Amino acid sequence: MRYLMILTLASAGTAIAEPVPTVVPASDPAPAAAVPLSFDDPIYAKVVSHSGRIKLPPGSSRTDASIVENSGEPTITCGGSCDLLRVRIQSREGIRCVSGNINLTWVYVAATGIGGDHADGVQCYSPGSQGTVTVKNSTFRMAGSTTAGYFSADNWRGSHVLENVLFDGGGYGLRIPADGGSSVSLKNVYFVRGSFQYGPYAFDTVKGQRISITRWENVRWASWSGDQLVLGDLIPRP
Repeated sequence: MRYLMILTLASAGTAIAEPVPTVVPASDPAPAAAVPLSFDDPIYAKVVSHSGRIKLPPGSSRTDASIVENSGEPTITCGGSCDLLRVRIQSREGIRCVSGNINLTWVYVAATGIGGDHADGVQCYSPGSQGTVTVKNSTFRMAGSTTAGYFSADNWRGSHVLENVLFDGGGYGLRIPADGGSSVSLKNVYFVRGSFQYGPYAFDTVKGQRISITRWENVRWASWSGDQLVLGDLIPRP
């Protein structure tokens, strides 16, 4: 999280830096959002730059990585269980989740679709596969020809757990039809008002069924005031 530094005087007269988050809470009340606010957020101060796509085999991980590429294919593919920690991506297609237990923590994806792209920040796609994708303290900013910041469909049978996640832009922020998983859990999830082409989320009905929403806690609208994130009204559970 980005911080402003304010100096106060300790009893011995020593100046101490106290971090104050730049995120502005709403009045009803909203906690500070523990998400990266930009591609250059200080959380990525120690990342190592990469220029090409990464395919991770099952049981692997990647930490402190920065990737800028323009292939139009998934920038990172998790072929099985994998962990991404403090990873930032700027590309046309973000992360592909195939199967297994996939953990995304402090991930920032800025995906811009071009032409006929249907870009996603995260896409769970492998018909018949199963897994659990857990996303924490992460941001998905979409532009251009996009589907969603987070999308799962076509007989992907896993669970989706989102906590401290920001969606900004795209066709939708979060889209999971009934054939995109067994359940979805949201806690401290924020959608930037007015940034989506169709809506903040969609849980499409398939054959009369809709994905099970197991948790809907502190899901809110948000807006930008300069480089500060302002948390707004609660969004009712659908």
